[in-house]
Amino acid sequence: MPAYSDADVAALNRMLKELRRHPDDIHLRELIALKEWAMESESDDERWTLSDGEPEAIPAKNGEPSDADVDAAMAAKGEAVELHGEGKQEEAIAKMGEALTYNPSNAMYWGMRALYHLEFNKPRAALHDANKALELNPQNVRALRVRGTVNRHLGHWEDSLKDLSAAQAIDYDDKTNETLKYVQSRATHRHRRQLLRQHAEEEAAARRQEELRRQRQMEAEKAAAAAEAQTASGSMPGGMPRGFPGGVPGGMPGGMPPGMESVLQDPEIMAAMQDPEVAPKLAQMMQNPMAAMSMMNDPKVGPGAGGVPPHRGAADGASGSTRRDDLD
Repeated sequence: MPAYSDADVAALNRMLKELRRHPDDIHLRELIALKEWAMESESDDERWTLSDGEPEAIPAKNGEPSDADVDAAMAAKGEAVELHGEGKQEEAIAKMGEALTYNPSNAMYWGMRALYHLEFNKPRAALHDANKALELNPQNVRALRVRGTVNRHLGHWEDSLKDLSAAQAIDYDDKTNETLKYVQSRATHRHRRQLLRQHAEEEAAARRQEELRRQRQMEAEKAAAAAEAQTASGSMPGGMPRGFPGGVPGGMPGGMPPGMESVLQDPEIMAAMQDPEVAPKLAQMMQNPMAAMSMMNDPKVGPGAGGVPPHRGAADGASGSTRRDDLD
């Protein structure tokens, strides 16, 4: 028996309280399982349980019964019919057991004892004998009716419908037809519930798939936005690497030197700035143009250094030295 925690019981009590206040909520799709359970558990005054024991075992008999056995079985069966007519059900069952002892391969005898068991309120024994009869003869009408009736009272609607329909197709009976109508209605009702449950499960699965698709889409959009932001923060317009003057918000200290805009459009300068070794040196040159002289011999920096404009102060100083040299 499953154990229910205090939390389980409390949750169930809360749900029952709400359903008493709002009975129509039982039809909500999310409560379909609870609704099905309630409908399947509705009272049935004619519901049976297989509480009786198995019938008296009949020993197996090798080969075909002898003529004497056949005659003895027929005599016992005749006595059983008389006892049954007198309302002596238990004695009739015993006599049919005797007949089966002589001839256990006779499906009719099994079917008769199954009927007597059923009338004597022994559904387990009746079901046992009906199964035996139908193993020997699948078209034994009496056994089909007995088994169909037992299954009806057990709530096995589909099994009951199958047996009772087969019996009616072989030999129509008004009483059996009434039972068949009831069984058909219950089987149809159960089938509809199964379709509703299947539909609800399919809708739930579709919702889960849609939620998963949206989640993946959101994750992909976030990843794309993060990558775009990383790209934007890692280089300035034109492809200047991080750390290069002007490559971070606010620009380089003191602003970009005059003429720098045109230099940044130079393909050779732009190509050089993509080199992780060259970019820092070019940055240093633009902040300290005097350092350019020491880098002119650098095979990577030299070709691009000539295109970097000197800082105004450095340029003026260099020009002054040149003029003094000229005067000397």
